[in-house]
Amino acid sequence: MKKYRVSLALKVPANFETEIEAGTKKQALEIALKRYSNGDFDETNISDADWANAELGISESDNIDALGSGIFIEEI
Repeated sequence: MKKYRVSLALKVPANFETEIEAGTKKQALEIALKRYSNGDFDETNISDADWANAELGISESDNIDALGSGIFIEEI
């Protein structure tokens, strides 16, 4: 028998939180999205993960050899 290390991606609820000054909610959202995508934040902007509600981020139909599938398996 071979031995494998299997890593399955989890989806863990957490929030990106930031304070924005804007004229409208739509503008606030646009600024927050830009701030997040530019990496203009630190760990204080990420809420604690809700580990009790974590779910697997993969399904049995995912391609186990595809990059980004959420599955990593290596023979050890």
